[in-house]
Amino acid sequence: FRHPRRNSARGHGTPRWDAFKAVAPNARLGDMGIELLTAPLPRGSLILGSFSDIEIEREAYRLQEVIKQPVKWGLETCRAIAPLTLEINQLKRENDVFLIAHSYQTPDIIYGVADSVADSYALSKEARDAPQQTILFSSVRFMAETAKIVSPHKVVLHPSPEAGCSLSDGITAQDVRDLKQAYPGVPIACYINTSAAVKAECDVCVTSSNYLRICEKLPGERLIFVPDRFMGKHLQNALAGKKEVVVFDGECEVHAIFTGDKIRSWRNRTANLVMELMVLSHPECDADVLEESDFVGSSEVLMEEALRLASEGKRDLMLITECGTADRVIAESDEELNLIGACVMCRHMKVTQLEDILQALRNPRPEQIVEIESDVIDRAGHCLNEMFRLAG
Repeated sequence: FRHPRRNSARGHGTPRWDAFKAVAPNARLGDMGIELLTAPLPRGSLILGSFSDIEIEREAYRLQEVIKQPVKWGLETCRAIAPLTLEINQLKRENDVFLIAHSYQTPDIIYGVADSVADSYALSKEARDAPQQTILFSSVRFMAETAKIVSPHKVVLHPSPEAGCSLSDGITAQDVRDLKQAYPGVPIACYINTSAAVKAECDVCVTSSNYLRICEKLPGERLIFVPDRFMGKHLQNALAGKKEVVVFDGECEVHAIFTGDKIRSWRNRTANLVMELMVLSHPECDADVLEESDFVGSSEVLMEEALRLASEGKRDLMLITECGTADRVIAESDEELNLIGACVMCRHMKVTQLEDILQALRNPRPEQIVEIESDVIDRAGHCLNEMFRLAG
């Protein structure tokens, strides 16, 4: 949804970038242009497959062309990772594996090997509907668990089982049972950023795109929302006078960093350069951030809105979310962009590298194969099915 803005600077000039549209090397922006992450080089943990010089060179040029960040992802870097992407794509074809990646993964994974890229909810549905019987989910752990819940008959591989999530790891199934005891009969809605065990204890699951719509439909005059306190605060404001919302005290460590004061500071700085800054924010941020934003939505919706704005000539953009979204906007836009602000990285999302994916495809370790008890799958599946029903 869009937020009306109280005032704005009119008119702006867009600096010319190089042909690949990486971060604008324009002195006028000073330190305001977003500084994206350096490309992760191979760790050398695997013996790589044998490919010809021609195959590697062709793949390196493909990678550089689709990533569109020639400074961070130069040809030498792309040559170094080309043997990894070549073998991963080869093994996918040979073993009929559907490889899906969350938007916050690094560009070499998203544009080098992924068959589909989206948010966790959309990807879990794609995993369910894909004809392949083996799914590799490049993501954090709860996302791979969600894919297994909706596809219990499929093999789901998760290359980095140690990749957690501050929201998911901040609440346990026992926490939910304690809430049930304290508030008997009150429906509990859980954000999708939760473990299978937590989903199994809740009545309905929600996403950043549908949580307002679904929670309005829950019975009674009170509901419990877990685990994100910022999204819970948004619910309290939206449902004031209609429902009481009991909120758990969890947060995303990335989105909690952003503040309304920081956005106001960026707006003032860009206005001094006669730029009209458009701020696009994720709902996991605090209320003062959303109040200062022009648009609020999930990571996929933010990317789509950024591309739409750029196509209309509104190219001075600030993305208030994990900086993997900025990587995608750069790669998928045909326009020249000024991406303003700081790159805030999710350390959990960036755990997975190409070598982890290749190792899991070659010979997955037991902990890389997602296994969930059938009782938990059944109860968590009901929680997700209620979301599909109420979101319709």
